[in-house]
Order: sequence, then C-alpha cells, then structure tokens
Amino acid sequence: MAIAFSAFPAYATFQYVQDRLILAERGVEVNAWVVAYDHARKARDTVVVRPDDPPYFEATLNRWPGDIAFNDRLDVVFDPRHPGRIVAVDEPLVDSQVLLFAGLDLVALYLLFRGLVVGRELRRRARALRPGDIVPRRDDPPARPRPRLRTGLQDLLTGWKAPRIVLLLVITPVLCTAVAGLLAASAVSDAAALRRSGVAVRAVVVKSVWDGGGRLEVRFPIQDGTKRSAEVAVRGNGYYEGDSVDVVHEPADPADARLVGPNSGGSPPWVHVTGFVAVAAATAVTVPTAVGALVRRARSRASTDAARP
Repeated sequence: MAIAFSAFPAYATFQYVQDRLILAERGVEVNAWVVAYDHARKARDTVVVRPDDPPYFEATLNRWPGDIAFNDRLDVVFDPRHPGRIVAVDEPLVDSQVLLFAGLDLVALYLLFRGLVVGRELRRRARALRPGDIVPRRDDPPARPRPRLRTGLQDLLTGWKAPRIVLLLVITPVLCTAVAGLLAASAVSDAAALRRSGVAVRAVVVKSVWDGGGRLEVRFPIQDGTKRSAEVAVRGNGYYEGDSVDVVHEPADPADARLVGPNSGGSPPWVHVTGFVAVAAATAVTVPTAVGALVRRARSRASTDAARP
C-alpha cells in the first residue's frame, strides 16, 4: 500500500526533474503570446501559448508568472522533439503545485519508512513463532478457537445503508462496465476498419496542439479530390503546422484517421479491452457481494421481526 501511494508523487517528481534536465540540454527559447487563458473555479487555470515565429504550435503551460493575462507575451523554453515539454522562463520557483508534490513526497517517504519498520517487525515475529520455538506448558489453558474472519469488503458493508450499497456496488460498477465495453468495442471496430479498408495518404498539419501528449489537425485529399480534415494523436516526435505527415483514414468516414508509424498516439485497442476486462472482473466481485449482503440483511431483519411477540 505504501509503495502504491508513493508511486504517483515519485513519478511526478521524476518527470519534473527530467523535463528540466532535457530543456537545459536541448531546449529552445522563444517569445510566445497567450492565445487562451481559461479561469476555472474548482481547478487550475489553463494557459495556452503560441510562438510568435516558426515553428508554430500551441502548448499548455503547467506553471506561469502570476501576472500573466490573455494576449500577453512571455518567453518560453520548449523541447523541439516534444513541444508538450515546455516551461515559462519567468515561472515561479515555488507555487501551490510544487508545495503539494513536495508534501506528497514527504508523506510517501514516511509511509515507506513505516512500511519497512512494520515489515521488519512482522518478519521478526514470524521467525519467533516458527513451529517448535514455543513449547506450551501443562498448566496453560486450552487454546480457544479463533473467530471466523470476514473479508474486508464484508466487514465494510456492515456499516453501510442499503441505498449506498446499491448505488456504489451495484449501479456504478454495472454502468462503468457498460461504458468500458462500449469504448472497447468502438476502439476494436475502428482499428479493424482501418486495417481492412484504410487508405494511406499524405496530409498537411494545419494545427499542432500539445498538452502533454500531442494532437494534430491534418488535412488531406480523399478519393473524389476534395479536402477533408481529421484529428490524430501523436507522441514522440514534434510535428508543427505546415509539416507533412502520413495518415491512414477510413474512406467511408475520413474523420476516422490515425498517424502512420511509431509516432502514432492514442491508446491501442488492447488497452481498452484490458480495461474492460478489469472493470468487468471487479463488477463480477462487487455485485454478488453486495447482493449477498443485502439478502443476508433482509433475512436477518425478517427473522428479528418474526421473533418479536
């Protein structure tokens, strides 16, 4: 549990340090202007910048100077190989996000330390309780039978009300399974259509947008000679507006397209299928457990009512 909790802040810290080292090695400094500044009430604001000079692209900043506003200019440093790796030159050294992850790192280190201490203590006790190490005395009372252990989920359900059980352990898992199934079926169908009848064409990037991962709006000719547009995901190499890329599209639906080659982004079909299988497996456990708990609760209530005079 401690390792699982510490994985996220550790990865975020590693990513933060890695980005700064890469930008220090091959980063390019340019002047950019703020093309979008969206204020969010319950989340972080979103700042999108675009360089004044080629190469042209749009990227989302994770941190920025506090007095920035829409249509302002600022200096940024980006990675030519991955424009989504971008920082503002005058970004604050410490802000709420940095403090949050620093706190999470400290908590993760504490949990790891406690986990090591507890694991060492459990190991010591396990060695001390090996068969033959402890010999019971004759005057010791007979050992009492251990109480039957219940699973953690069953123990948790004892304090839940019936509507909460139905909502969280029956309705929600079933809906999640249905949504995951639809996504998996759509991904598999689209991939099969592209393999079966996809047409490879040369396309031009008309918009390059980077928010961690990349999204390209491309324009290409179809069989009747008209130009159509589609949005494709990209990872790895940076593509900019005006670049030429190879895409494959479905003739019956040109908007169903993807980038050709190892830089093609998006989740492959097996990821959606794996997610569906995992959600379905969890549903197969939670739903019967919830139904069983509700049945036992109803029987216990019926027997109590019948025992009353």
